[in-house]
Amino acid sequence: MVSPKEVPTLQKMEIADLIDAAIRLYRHNFLPLLQIVAVVYGPLMVIQIIAQYLFFNQLMATGGEEIPWPALVGLVPVVLIVVAAWVVLFPISEGALAVGVSEIYLGQHITLASVYRRVLPLWWKLLLTMVAVSAVMSVGMLFCLVPGIVFWIWFLTATPIVAIERLWGVGAMGRSYNLVTGHGWRVFATWLLLSLMVGVVSYAVALPANLVLMLTLMETHPALAQTLIQAISTVLQIVLRPVAMIGIVLIYYDLRIRKEGFDLVMMAQELYQQAPQRQPAPAAPPLFSAGVALPPRPREDTDDAANLPPPPPQAGIDNDQAG
Repeated sequence: MVSPKEVPTLQKMEIADLIDAAIRLYRHNFLPLLQIVAVVYGPLMVIQIIAQYLFFNQLMATGGEEIPWPALVGLVPVVLIVVAAWVVLFPISEGALAVGVSEIYLGQHITLASVYRRVLPLWWKLLLTMVAVSAVMSVGMLFCLVPGIVFWIWFLTATPIVAIERLWGVGAMGRSYNLVTGHGWRVFATWLLLSLMVGVVSYAVALPANLVLMLTLMETHPALAQTLIQAISTVLQIVLRPVAMIGIVLIYYDLRIRKEGFDLVMMAQELYQQAPQRQPAPAAPPLFSAGVALPPRPREDTDDAANLPPPPPQAGIDNDQAG
């Protein structure tokens, strides 16, 4: 878990601060974040590598020409399995990663089970929101590249909103639009710089490995070489994927701090939790309570009645005696 001194939390951050915080948060929490991604991307990677190997093997068997229809029909079940696995597992992985990054950023302890326990009930909401965002972006890309990019920036924080705030669909998209509006260029520049950094690192690692595979296996085992090249690319996506989600979550909280004073809310909650809880003052006892017995009224036939002082003499009787 990252300490508050390592990542500047709950304050406005400029582009350089956001990138620096994202890198340091990734570096200090590499293993927990990698576990969140690998538990889902691992099976996906295995299924995808098998499908790629079967495809390249069929392609090389035909001498690089078109694959015959019977062979393509045989690959259809494998392709369907890959697509179904992506549809089911990808939204869960993205939501779990958003929750994990959010909890770490706010200084909370996370476990693999706790993160996925929170996200699994939101699977269909994450899926529908991602489908809606992708559809809007695709429509924008059909008309012109710029509208597609604009839509993508507007709805960049939709996934964290679903995972953290539990809004989904149009509600999550509208919430993301309201947060990003007025800060679109900052969001775009931050995301672009993080993407370029991830791309440079991925290319620097993959290029030497791909050259070695092409020189050693391409002539003798071309299908295996192509499969391993794709596998290296997939592994790098797993390792570097948390960087992208860290950037998105940091952008999300930075926008909330700027527009909603999220830091003030958190500070108020912390002060309330740290303040000593005052016990309410005890209420004054009632004058007459059902639990308090009043003294009994003495009866005339008791000893208490006999011990009462005698009544004073009457005036009429004294006059008769005097006469």
